[in-house]
Amino acid sequence: MTAFYEVIILGLDECSAASACSAVNRMPLKKDLLPGKFKGEIRRAVPMSERTSFRVGGKVDYLAFPESSEGLRRILEWCGQQGIPTFILGNGTNLLVRDGGIRGMAISLSRGFLRVEEVERGPEGGLIFAEAGQSLGKLVEFSWKKGLAGLEFAAGIPGSVGGALFMNAGAFRGEIKDVLDSVRLMEASGLVLERRREEWKFLYRSMGLEKGEVILGGKFRLQAENGQAVKNRMEEILRQRMSKQPYDLPSAGSVFKNPPQGPAGKLIEEAGLKGYRIGDAQISEKHANFIVNRGQARAQDILALIDCVRQRVHQEKGVWLEMEIQVIGED
Repeated sequence: MTAFYEVIILGLDECSAASACSAVNRMPLKKDLLPGKFKGEIRRAVPMSERTSFRVGGKVDYLAFPESSEGLRRILEWCGQQGIPTFILGNGTNLLVRDGGIRGMAISLSRGFLRVEEVERGPEGGLIFAEAGQSLGKLVEFSWKKGLAGLEFAAGIPGSVGGALFMNAGAFRGEIKDVLDSVRLMEASGLVLERRREEWKFLYRSMGLEKGEVILGGKFRLQAENGQAVKNRMEEILRQRMSKQPYDLPSAGSVFKNPPQGPAGKLIEEAGLKGYRIGDAQISEKHANFIVNRGQARAQDILALIDCVRQRVHQEKGVWLEMEIQVIGED
C-alpha cells in the first residue's frame, strides 16, 4: 500500500484546484500527520464522466478509495486540516457534474464497504446489514435468496446502498424508510455510531443527513416469505421498469421530483417537450422525466435542457419542478 502523504504529494504542481493546492502548500505534509500506511488508493485528476451514469462532467482533483472506517476518518480529518473540500461519491447514478469538474477530494466507498450479511433471524423475518459501498441491486438479490420480503420495490434502482439511504430511494409505492431499521454513520468528529430509523427526519427523496455526516451502512428489517415468490414480484417490477424507462442510453434516472399535481413525466409530456433536445442531451421519448445522453452531450447541454423544462412546465402548468438529481461542480 502507498502512504497517504506520498500519494497526495504527487502532481501538486498540476493540480487544477487553486484553493486546494494553496491550502496544501501553506501546510506542508508531515509523515506524522497520518501515521502508518493508508490502506486504499488516491487518484489525481479523475474524469467524472467515467464515474457517473450520465457519462458527462469534468475532472475531480482527487478521488480516494478508503478500505476501512479508519481510513475514511483519516482522509476526512486530513482534508479538514488542509482546508480541502470533500464529497462522498456513490455510484454516480443520481448525479450531474458540471463541465468544470469538482474542486477538492471525492471519496468513494465502493471498495472497502461492501459487506452484506444477515445479522438476525426469527420466525417473522430477519435483519440484513449492508455497507454503503455495496450496490442496491446486490442487497435486493441477497434478500430474496434469504427468503426475505420488503425490498422488491428497489429492484432495478441503480446506485449504492449509501446513495439509496441518502436519497430515501423509492418506487412502486415503496421507500427505503419503510424497511429501514437503523443507519451506521460517521459523524464529522470521526465518531462511528448507529442511529435508529425514528431518529431521522425523512422527506421525499431525503433522509435528513447533517453536514459532515457520512453513511457507512444500514440495517433493513424484512419479512419472511417464500424466496421464489419474492423473486417473482421483483422480476415483475423489473419488467415494468424496462418497458417504461430508457435503459439503452446514459441517464441519471428521474430528473425531477413528482409534485402534488401529478407525475413530473406527465407534466413534461403535456408541455410538449417529450423528445426535445439540446445538443446531444434529449428528453427521453420513452419517459419524459428522463434526460438521456445521445453520445456527446455536455453537462451544460443537460443543464440548459433542465432549465427549459422547468420554465415551460411553469408557464404551461403553473408548477415549478424540483430537482431530484444532484448537481455539483464548476461551470
